[in-house]
Amino acid sequence: MAEQRRTPPDPGRIPGRIVVELVRGLAGTTRYQREVVRGLGLRRIGATADRPDTPMIRGMVARIPHLVRIVSGKPARGGSVEAPSAGGRKR
Repeated sequence: MAEQRRTPPDPGRIPGRIVVELVRGLAGTTRYQREVVRGLGLRRIGATADRPDTPMIRGMVARIPHLVRIVSGKPARGGSVEAPSAGGRKR
């Protein structure tokens, strides 16, 4: 039987927790989307919230993927944990 390799834990990740960041503003969003953002504990762009990694929290993040990103923790389905860009937005 083949020996399974264990990947070393991510030093910035706490097991069972995810950190969610608000990356877009709420102007033009529906009331439901604003309530989900508020339920995650996010108030302004760039704010982060440390939440337990549960299906309920994952479902909330899945409802507003265009507004938030997971900063640390296991990304949802094929996504990647992104590092913040240094250059900002190009105009």
